[in-house]
Amino acid sequence: MTSATPVVSGLGLLALAAAGCMRSPPGPPDALSDGSPARPPPVELEGVDGPTVSTRVRVLQSISVDPGSRTASCLDSSDDAGARVVERVGTSGTSVSFLTRDGREAYACDSTEGRATGESSWCGRSFGRLHAGRLRDPRLSLTCRGIDEEPLGFAWIQPTAATSYLVVTRPGYSESYVVAGAVPVRIVTDDVDLGSSTAAFAVSEHARDGRRLRRYRLEARVSG
Repeated sequence: MTSATPVVSGLGLLALAAAGCMRSPPGPPDALSDGSPARPPPVELEGVDGPTVSTRVRVLQSISVDPGSRTASCLDSSDDAGARVVERVGTSGTSVSFLTRDGREAYACDSTEGRATGESSWCGRSFGRLHAGRLRDPRLSLTCRGIDEEPLGFAWIQPTAATSYLVVTRPGYSESYVVAGAVPVRIVTDDVDLGSSTAAFAVSEHARDGRRLRRYRLEARVSG
């Protein structure tokens, strides 16, 4: 009778292994971090496999920002905010980015879902200098946490002039960002290594009609 024990145990292990193989990756969220519905991009993005969620973007004039708003608390990072302010809402959080009036400096504030409103909701802030109109460093921030308390990486990307959409791969889906406001695009990743203070972003850039222009992997490190 005892000889049957390892057989049963082995079958149990096989059943568990089969169940693990059948487990599917998580799907895309139904909503963005502010509770608004998650929607697909307006065009088919060439070379992007699986479901894609379109992030939301809004470009504001700095003089029209409500003085008591959270965006206004980000503008307080600089007393030299330029005309355009870019707000982005994704599946894991929000960001505000802007350039100074002379276009030589960029500022960003990052926030994740589940945080209180007001200035305290910014879990990350970044600053970078532009050289010949471009950032030399993506200014990675690793101070924010997602709803599961896992670290998230926020960074800037400056796409080519022909790029209308940036796509970043996330677990089980992709996130699409519309290029807008002549400000570097603030993107998010889950691929974070706190031990080395690094994060990786799997990115593709697309034209207005969805045609893929290029694809690459950005390896970013916290500047210090």
